[in-house]
Amino acid sequence: MINVTSPSEDVNSEPSAKRHTVPTLQTIREIYQYRNILWALVRRNIVGKYKSSFLGFAWHFITPLCLIVLYYVVFTGIRANPIESYWIYLGCGIFPFSFMNSNLISGSGCILNNGGYISKMYFPREIVPLAQVTSSFIIMLFGYVVIMILTIASGFTLNPIALLTIPVMFVLNYIFVLGMVLLMSSITVYVKDIQHLLTSMSMVFFFTTPMFYLASETTGILSKLIWVNPFTYFVEAYHSIVYFGTMPSIEITVACTILAAVFLVVGAIVFKRLKRGFVERL
Repeated sequence: MINVTSPSEDVNSEPSAKRHTVPTLQTIREIYQYRNILWALVRRNIVGKYKSSFLGFAWHFITPLCLIVLYYVVFTGIRANPIESYWIYLGCGIFPFSFMNSNLISGSGCILNNGGYISKMYFPREIVPLAQVTSSFIIMLFGYVVIMILTIASGFTLNPIALLTIPVMFVLNYIFVLGMVLLMSSITVYVKDIQHLLTSMSMVFFFTTPMFYLASETTGILSKLIWVNPFTYFVEAYHSIVYFGTMPSIEITVACTILAAVFLVVGAIVFKRLKRGFVERL
């Protein structure tokens, strides 16, 4: 339950001064002003899903780790030339993919799912997608810590120089997903079929993201499709840093930077334009 004292304005509409395009700095100031709602939503997203279960928060990592074991058993059994330390290759790609893919599905419906709060009180609507992305990003970070600990314990050699670039990739990945959620969640309020379309698209992203096979081994149409998939660039960056022990190539780094910037700008613009009608549509 989120308790907050709402402003004196009508809770079912934004203050008149905020009905027009709000400057970016003003939006940031508002988000900071209502940060108690942001952190309440983040806590709810992280803890609430498994609140009544025995293992609780651990389920966020058990599911991906089970997938790593499953993929390891299946794909090492059918590959003629198994990838060395395959579980590490899987681990450093599956958590970023889960971060992006889960936000593609659940993030697109975050405004609809929080319609009760939005229609009853005023707060910056950007807080909802921000809380969605932040909570799943925290989970990804914890998952990566687990993978790093297991990797070091196994004796696998990590390149400390390459690891210095991983915070940069985390930031770019976060910005990209935030822009994606801002864009998709605002459009879904008006066109609810988008959520079902994205659920179907997530399967396409699953098979065209090289997290359980090497991108260099792909042939035919798949070798082209994987580079149309924006998730590929981020997953390949993590593979380079952790598994191959090298800094991401200039092409990969530039692609990740452009994707993050474009999605954030487009997502913020579309969200700002469409959020005025959220209350009426929810």
